[in-house]
Amino acid sequence: MDKNTYTILIVDDNSNNLKVLAGVLKIAGYDFRMAKSGQQALNILEKTSPDLILLDIQMPEMDGFETCLKIKENGNMAKIPIIFLTANTDAESVNRAFKSGGVDFVTKPFNTDELLARIKTHITLKTQSEELVKQNAAKDKFFSIISHDLKNPLANIIGFAELIKDSSNEINPEKLELFIGYIHNSALFTLEILEDLLDWARIQRGSLKSVKNNFNLSNLLFTNIEGHIPQALAKSIYFESNFDKNIFINADEKMITAVVRNLISNAIKFTPDGGEIVISSKEIVVNHKKVIETQICDNGIGMSYEELNKLFKIEHNFISKGTNNERGTGLGLILSKEFITQNDGNIRVESELTLGSRFIFNLKITN
Repeated sequence: MDKNTYTILIVDDNSNNLKVLAGVLKIAGYDFRMAKSGQQALNILEKTSPDLILLDIQMPEMDGFETCLKIKENGNMAKIPIIFLTANTDAESVNRAFKSGGVDFVTKPFNTDELLARIKTHITLKTQSEELVKQNAAKDKFFSIISHDLKNPLANIIGFAELIKDSSNEINPEKLELFIGYIHNSALFTLEILEDLLDWARIQRGSLKSVKNNFNLSNLLFTNIEGHIPQALAKSIYFESNFDKNIFINADEKMITAVVRNLISNAIKFTPDGGEIVISSKEIVVNHKKVIETQICDNGIGMSYEELNKLFKIEHNFISKGTNNERGTGLGLILSKEFITQNDGNIRVESELTLGSRFIFNLKITN
């Protein structure tokens, strides 16, 4: 357990106790915040979320039991483990500690090794619980895509194929072309989902690692633009490219191809007929280091603040429809973030409702 990443809130009305506990935690490598009352602790918790709380029971105005109950009433704070600090070891105090929501208690005067052992145990349990929640959310997402998002396009393919088969002599050429177009688009969407699912499954197993090499990003962008022209033409969407012919980066070419494919496809889905998608790439300086910044911008429907907060997160079931009712699972964006992160880059999005979206990712320039 990397202690340097964890923060503990100490709540005690006794200044000497605060200093002693702060000293112990500092030596052990923990970050910490201090509060001298229950109300001050609640005020701190409105602005930050520590990994664990050390809470004294005997405090004026609001004792530890009442403070704990108020913390547990707040959904954002409820899962923070609370260890009570008390000189009272009678059965009633111990029962009240657990009934109010505490996970453990340490008696005063405390033994340093025991205190640190209990802190480590409960932070580890909290971390494991959070990881389990993420894994369950990932499985839910997987089965949702399998049961719904794959089922729909396959049903379209079967339905229109049967219609053509059973009524081949009665369908005029225009309708036949339309039905074949539906089958083609559904097949493309199915393939896109399967590619994302396979990559996502490899990431979950830990078997998909980046293999970095120097390559021409400009060629990759041109190839992906050309590959999406049929999809864009179906909605009369215009591509504008703004980058030099020879931009080289150091990254995993297959992963970056998947990122660009997902972002362009996403832009087409959420851009209205006759819209425009601008793809640009250039060298910039970030924190005194040269990187290549690539942007994929559309003038589509945009996203709300709430929707932006759900992007790139597997635990949120972010499924939306494009301007022509195209379905998006959100998995492609989750994969894109994972791939960019594995290549030591970063990705972000800027968007406003009705004005469009701008996806921006930075990657290292060629070594």
